[in-house]
Amino acid sequence: MSRYSYSCLNKEGQELQGIIEAASDESARIKLMEQGLKILRVDLLLSESDIDAGKSERLEIENFECVQLSDFGKAAWYSDSEYVSDLPNFSQPEIHGIPLSASFLTLAEETSSRKLSRIFQNIANDLEQGMPPEDSLGRNLNSIPHHLESIILAGAQTAHLESIIEDYIESQRCLAQSRHKIQISLFYSGVLIAASFLLLYFLMVTVVASFESIFEGFGTELPSLTVLAFQISDLLSEHGLQILGWFLLLSVAFWFGFDLFKLQPVRRRLINKIPVFGGILSNTSYAQFCRMLATMTEAKIYLPDAIELSAKTTNDPNLIAGCQVLKSRMKEGLSLSETSSGIPQFSKSFIHIFRWQDRPDIFIDSLRASSNIFQAKANMKTGSLVFALQPIILAGILIIITFPIGAIYLPLIKLLNDLS
Repeated sequence: MSRYSYSCLNKEGQELQGIIEAASDESARIKLMEQGLKILRVDLLLSESDIDAGKSERLEIENFECVQLSDFGKAAWYSDSEYVSDLPNFSQPEIHGIPLSASFLTLAEETSSRKLSRIFQNIANDLEQGMPPEDSLGRNLNSIPHHLESIILAGAQTAHLESIIEDYIESQRCLAQSRHKIQISLFYSGVLIAASFLLLYFLMVTVVASFESIFEGFGTELPSLTVLAFQISDLLSEHGLQILGWFLLLSVAFWFGFDLFKLQPVRRRLINKIPVFGGILSNTSYAQFCRMLATMTEAKIYLPDAIELSAKTTNDPNLIAGCQVLKSRMKEGLSLSETSSGIPQFSKSFIHIFRWQDRPDIFIDSLRASSNIFQAKANMKTGSLVFALQPIILAGILIIITFPIGAIYLPLIKLLNDLS
């Protein structure tokens, strides 16, 4: 715990000075604000001489369990609050800025859901026909996902609704592009793998099995590779379909078991550990998160809500779970860097984006730069996946095809050598 000297105004306008203990500058400001004080100055005391120079006794703060702090997240930045808070509760938003119909039309075109596309199209039509934006939003937003509704309503309270919508569209576009590239790569690879295993099954069940009786009649000792091929052939002939059925059943049960026990974040964390493929997903999510958080911070949206909503736009269960833990820890008054360091859902590269949280101007620029860096990493890994996956698949196909052929020809070569 560190000690800070403070200078504040109480509700009667009287200036109070003293010393307070807190974990950080932000925590000290939050404690003072919870006492109803307007902060004029808070300084860190570095030495005992500074402490002795304090003009009054330390302020004793009781009942520091309150979580209803209206301006949390901005305490370390300004002494007065302009943050938009209580996102789920406000209604009839006041819209500022130029007409928004073009933004909602673009949002309707970009979304993959027909239902959402129709809702955004209706909002755009209402705006073009002259309906007040607050009336159109109040009538249509009840049918969209809660986090997207909160994002739009929060932006509606500021002059940044269009920029929030544009960044949301751009983040969803980057996510769609990454998914499209991954799906194309995995689709062709999956087709090649499936065709290879079908060919292997055909060779083992028909060709290899027919040679087994022939080689047994020769009475010669068979190579180990051939013996292994005959054993696999017998296994596939008797239980091939059952093995395939059990494999598919266990795979589906394993995947949806995470949903059943509500362990989606754990599943996503395991996927993120897959080389290259996991890096694409995690970096894309980080890029989306940083882009949305920068826009919401610039719009002066209540920081814990902005963090949670930014995570939900990524549809990443692991990142969403981590940000929910971060939001709950922020209520203790610690800085973002301190609270995020011990969260298992966050990687080391992701935690660094919070190091400028005490400087909102630098923080916003840092988030935008981090978004570009994470997106560049995702694009680079996507290219690596496409480049590396094809030779790996071709090598696997070559091994699958040559295995039964080699198992058949090795006894023939040995038999010819014995005869000669």
